[in-house]
Amino acid sequence: MTELNPQLKIALAQFAAQPGVTPVQEAQLRAAVASDALLLERLNQDAADSHLKGFALSHGGFGSNLAGTYEKSSGTITLPVGSFAPAGTAASADLSATLRLQDMSLRFAHSDYDDPVNTLCRPITQEMVNNLQSTINGSPALAREMKKAVTSPGPGLEAPLQHFAPLSGTVAGGTYNGNIKTMSLPPTSLSTRFDSVDMTFVLGHEVQHAFNHAAMTAASQSFNTETRQIAQGNTLAHDYTGAIGKLTQASREDEASAQIAGWNALLSQQQKTKPAAGLGSMLGTGNSRVEDFVERGAAPNSAQPRPGLTFNSDATLSQTPANIAAAGQYYFDKPPRGTPGVPENQTTGIGFHGDSDYRNYYGAHAVGRAIDMERSYAQPINGHAPNMQVDMSRLGLREDLMERNGITIGKNPETPQPYNDTSQLPPAPHRFDHTNTPAGMPNSHQHVPVVPGATGSPGAKAGDPRDPESVQPSGTPQAQPELSPTADFSAYLDRMLAAAQSGDDASFRKMTQTLADLPPGRELRAEAVAAVDQQEQLAAQHQAQLQQAAQVSGPVMRM
Repeated sequence: MTELNPQLKIALAQFAAQPGVTPVQEAQLRAAVASDALLLERLNQDAADSHLKGFALSHGGFGSNLAGTYEKSSGTITLPVGSFAPAGTAASADLSATLRLQDMSLRFAHSDYDDPVNTLCRPITQEMVNNLQSTINGSPALAREMKKAVTSPGPGLEAPLQHFAPLSGTVAGGTYNGNIKTMSLPPTSLSTRFDSVDMTFVLGHEVQHAFNHAAMTAASQSFNTETRQIAQGNTLAHDYTGAIGKLTQASREDEASAQIAGWNALLSQQQKTKPAAGLGSMLGTGNSRVEDFVERGAAPNSAQPRPGLTFNSDATLSQTPANIAAAGQYYFDKPPRGTPGVPENQTTGIGFHGDSDYRNYYGAHAVGRAIDMERSYAQPINGHAPNMQVDMSRLGLREDLMERNGITIGKNPETPQPYNDTSQLPPAPHRFDHTNTPAGMPNSHQHVPVVPGATGSPGAKAGDPRDPESVQPSGTPQAQPELSPTADFSAYLDRMLAAAQSGDDASFRKMTQTLADLPPGRELRAEAVAAVDQQEQLAAQHQAQLQQAAQVSGPVMRM
């Protein structure tokens, strides 16, 4: 069993010697430290590193310190008086949770972050720590949720939130990564651009992602099961639209739920100083995030709920299915920034470049995992390789945005993944490229246009009808005109091979019959069959090299 190290014993003794600290409070603090093995291990390390030198009681008014504070220069954690029980030696759950939260704050305070402007590694400042902690202490609902998130939900279960970290390299107000139990925040949002209203909303949003992580893990496992079954199917058409759609819907509900939690956290902050604060007060904050919930009413200076949302009498929002569905519509479903004809405040700009909506942010992750399943489990059917299919329009997905967000192809990432977009008639062949690579690497977070000849059509070029990604300015695919084998044998053979590989048996038979009616038909048909056989042999070799498992992991949740 882990014991208190000498440095932590000194810190506790220093607390006991302070004026006003009672033996009961000393005993409860010692009990809280010793009751959690992981917490004790971390506090021992904090003290050994000279980052924790003592504890203190808050001397502010009741309710001003709800979740504790930490000061780097003195190495002191200040605890709320309200976390201590009036009698007894047992530690309260609130005191234990406060210690966990302050250990997180301490470790965050002694971390570094990348300054992209000056390309420097800088230390987290006391100002950043103060702003983080004042935000938590400024909203009773947020303080309550943060302490709940750092507490184990049951025997043998990990607390869903265990770390704060600085965020860089992406555009987001904050993120939560359930795989490492970490909430990340942009250092500039805690310093030069600090806004307590916005930060309260962001923290409330991100902590809800921590609570939702178990449900998202279950959705991820279901996605793995379904996509594996699709990849192992005995048909040539492997349509992943439904599976991707279900995972996207789970992400939609997760984000909508988190947005509701952000509203409640900010409302609590407003009501701490103005108990009667309601919809009008929230709209009066001037924060654009509240516009997902309320809009200006007919009367001057009034606010009304957006359709579909039902507020409680105290202006809070409950996590009901109807409210989650409505919040998803107003938040998750916003189009990406730069959408023609849509005001910027009615769009979303997240992701690596800050130009993505939520569907394409989460879609990049889902598509990458579907590709790995296809490459791990798909087998040739009657000598033909199955074809990956996705209804891009139905899912609201764009290849360019997903590749700019970063698609991860874990199996042979150097080889693009061909797929058919079934929202186009006839289904149009495209490809996904591996773009989730470090900055400076080829194709890092960039859309990769088709290179002439890269998709099996040596003569393809931008604007050529044979180029599967050639589109008209309107965004609709260019029609593929009928090809004559006597006019362009190479193009005709390319089209015929594409039909065979995509499972378009009707077109393949028609084109084969056309060739058979011409003098060189038999020779060309033999050449086509040989080429297809060669493709299948290469595919079989490729499949033999694939790993047999896909990881159960999820994307980083962000707002």
